[in-house]
Amino acid sequence: MTAKISILVPTLLAGLALTGCNNLADRPGAHVTVVHQGELESRDVRDVVIADVINESTAQEVPVDALRAGAGKALIKRRYSPLAIAYVDERAREASAGASLLGEDATLQLVVKEWDRSLWDSQGVLIVEVEAWMLDAGYAGRELWGSRLERRYSLRQEMGIAATEAILMRQVCDQIAADLLEVMPAHTAKP
Repeated sequence: MTAKISILVPTLLAGLALTGCNNLADRPGAHVTVVHQGELESRDVRDVVIADVINESTAQEVPVDALRAGAGKALIKRRYSPLAIAYVDERAREASAGASLLGEDATLQLVVKEWDRSLWDSQGVLIVEVEAWMLDAGYAGRELWGSRLERRYSLRQEMGIAATEAILMRQVCDQIAADLLEVMPAHTAKP
C-alpha cells in the first residue's frame, strides 16, 4: 500500500504541475513587437483621434467599428483621452486632411494585415496581424510609436456561452486592441 502511494503522489504532483502551466496567461505584450520607438514618451500626447481602420488583408468582413471601439478602451487604460469616435467621424466629413483640426495631439491608426477566419466556425480560432501607429497631429503624421501584433486567438469555449457572434467579436476586438497597446508607453503628464 505504501509503495502504491509513494508512486501515486509524485505522479499526481507532476500532472498538476503540467496542467497548471497550461492555464497560465501570456505575459502582457508577449505577441507584440514594437516596430518604432519614436518620441511618444517625450511628447505630451493627451487627446487622440482614432482614425478609420485600414484593411490591407484579403478579408472582406473585418469588424472595423469594434476594433476602433476597443482601441478607445485600450487608450483609456494607458491614460490617454480618445476623442469620441462619432464626433471624429462627423468632423472628418466637414474637413479635409490636415494637421490637428480637432485639437488632437495625435492620431492612432490601426492597420489590419491579416484577418483569418478560416478556422472560426469549426474551432473558434481567429488569426490576426494588426499594426498600431501613433502619429503626430502637428507634423503631418510623423510616427511617434508603432507596434505589430501577430496572434492566434482561440475562443472555442466562449463560442458556447456568448449570446451572439457580434458580442464575441467585440470581445476579441477589445482584446486585440488591449494586446496591441499594452506595450505602448502610458501617458504621463508633462509640466
